[in-house]
Amino acid sequence: MALVRLAQADAGETAELRVGDTVELELPEVRTSGYQWRWQLPEAVRVVADDYVRGDGHPGAAGRGDLPPGAGGMRRLAFDIVGAGRHLVRAELARPWEGEPRRSVTFVLAVTEGTEEDRS
Repeated sequence: MALVRLAQADAGETAELRVGDTVELELPEVRTSGYQWRWQLPEAVRVVADDYVRGDGHPGAAGRGDLPPGAGGMRRLAFDIVGAGRHLVRAELARPWEGEPRRSVTFVLAVTEGTEEDRS
């Protein structure tokens, strides 16, 4: 099992994974704008964490005076791969009250069965 980190720059690229790997996806988010990431996930992934990390690296949405008002942070989604195949993870940046997203990104996961020894 491996930990694979993905970011917005990886959108559209194919990530080569194995069943049992964990993926951590981080996307920039400014919660005070009303825009938040929402996920469209295949059945082959199991979410283990979905949280927001402030710009200073601390969990939570509210600052303690150490950041300027409206400063952004990162939305972090962590998931385990539980099924082989080609899977698409789609993230949409949208306001909950609006129908169309402002932006969307898709991550391609090519997942095979196998063990850690198969990676070498």
